Amino acid sequence: MADELLSQEPLGLDSSPVSALADYWRIILGNIRLVLLITCGVMALSVVRHSMMPNKYAATANILVEKTDQRSKSYDEVIMPSFRGEEDYYGTQIAILTGRKIRQAVSEELKLQSGYSVEARRVRGTRIISVSATHTDPQMSAAIANKIAEVYIRQSGEESLFISKQLLELFPDEYGPTADKKDGFNRQEFVENLSSVGNDPIVSKLRGQKLEVEVQLKELSQRYRSEHPQIKELSERLSFIEAEMAQRIQSITTNVKASLKGEIKISNVRVLEEAQVPRRPSAPNRVVGVTVHTLLALFGSVVLVLGLEYTNQKIRSEEDLQNQVHIPFLGYIPLARDISRNKKNRVKGAPPTKASTVEMFKQNGALNDAVASVRTHILFSMPYEKSKRIMFTSCIPDEGKTTVAVLLALSLTGLGRKILLIDADMRRPFIHAHFNMSGGKGLTDYLIGTATVEEIVRDVPGTELRLIPGGNPTPNPTELLSSDRFRELLEEVSPHYDRIVIDVPPSLYIPDGLVVAKHVHSGVLVCGSGMVHKKTVLAVKEKFASIGHAFIGAVINRANYEGEGYRYRYYSTYKAYYVKNAKK
Repeated sequence: MADELLSQEPLGLDSSPVSALADYWRIILGNIRLVLLITCGVMALSVVRHSMMPNKYAATANILVEKTDQRSKSYDEVIMPSFRGEEDYYGTQIAILTGRKIRQAVSEELKLQSGYSVEARRVRGTRIISVSATHTDPQMSAAIANKIAEVYIRQSGEESLFISKQLLELFPDEYGPTADKKDGFNRQEFVENLSSVGNDPIVSKLRGQKLEVEVQLKELSQRYRSEHPQIKELSERLSFIEAEMAQRIQSITTNVKASLKGEIKISNVRVLEEAQVPRRPSAPNRVVGVTVHTLLALFGSVVLVLGLEYTNQKIRSEEDLQNQVHIPFLGYIPLARDISRNKKNRVKGAPPTKASTVEMFKQNGALNDAVASVRTHILFSMPYEKSKRIMFTSCIPDEGKTTVAVLLALSLTGLGRKILLIDADMRRPFIHAHFNMSGGKGLTDYLIGTATVEEIVRDVPGTELRLIPGGNPTPNPTELLSSDRFRELLEEVSPHYDRIVIDVPPSLYIPDGLVVAKHVHSGVLVCGSGMVHKKTVLAVKEKFASIGHAFIGAVINRANYEGEGYRYRYYSTYKAYYVKNAKK
């Protein structure tokens, strides 16, 4: 049975969406200090970081880039122009603008090392490219943007001459009959077939005249010899036409060569607007940066808190006991710092504080009310006959089971009852220190037969409480508790007291609690908040169930109302009262 319980998967938050949201909100509020600490810390670091960042200025120059398309267009393309390929073209130009080649040329001309950035984008729906340069110096940012535009235009012209330089090699040095040939390529025919030559009206007219003269000359040659006056006249006219045509073609070729060489500068790129010196910094946007970092820190801290809460499998709340460990919940005992500090001083050997646990209990209203709530749950959970002898234990050391037993015994005496408190933790007898009392004879001395009942029962100063201290530490407490002397002690003192509260050692590895459980009516398990794992509580619960003893419930001790008071959900009518007093 114990292995089956221990193998169960831990349950998460409630399945209901509304209840889950309430649980999330409860967890966040319970860890609000951690959330605020992380958020404020990140915000402070962000403020420092952004305050140390230098101002950056962005200057923008606008460049008009006309897409070149030399092919002839059809009528449909003129009426309905197509923009296919423009994205690739302008994307290529943007890549050239921001490329290493232009940046290197700009750095050399302006004698810059580094420390600037360049961005370029196409203005939507236009042929304008905006190039922005960012630098810590506003004047330098404008100079960089303008220089980038200048270098881009210059290099665009140089790139456009790449094909032209290859075409220039096909032109003859001089047009005419002496034009050379290379690798079988007739350069004179290449020149005559140029569109600028073929479409020239003068050349076309001269070609027509030449053809007409050649026809006449051919007809006369069939009838006359070359010395005939008409043939000589036509030959002279043909030579004149050829000379005129050669001169015209030479003139056109010269202009074409000049254009190909770049002497006639026609560019498809020009600057629309030069970059102006910016007046205000463009970055960093400190307000937005700090705000974003703060929001991210807030979100991250909330996720961290929820993650830690979900993965934390220690007992901290009522839901952990009822839904996952299945032990009735009796109440919370707040963290009494004065009592805890006094206990640590005694353990370390330092002198105790002046006030005892009795005085602290009376002065602490929140603690008094919390113990009263636990007392009420215990008294109403079982009939009087089955709750006369109450045992207090815990799973592991330092969960505060002795303190809870002392506080409950004091609270029971406030009802006018006769209460006997027995310190059965003979390995570490400590209850007497809560009342600033000396040790002396106690339970150990009675069990070994060196003291009587009258000698070990002592009055607690300032209360109606009676105490049997643990006595001197003994190496075999389990054997002493298993003896008939312990059973006889309980039977002897029971008729004289309304209730007997017994404090026993932690029960995970020490069997003393199992021995005492056979002689008591009920048991209370004390769980330190956030100290003990749920599987450990299940193991202890199963140990006592194996001998037929079930706990009437569990108390969560050291619940820090100040820091975690909103983490827990109370199902008691005293909830508002407890929280109010805890805040005080």
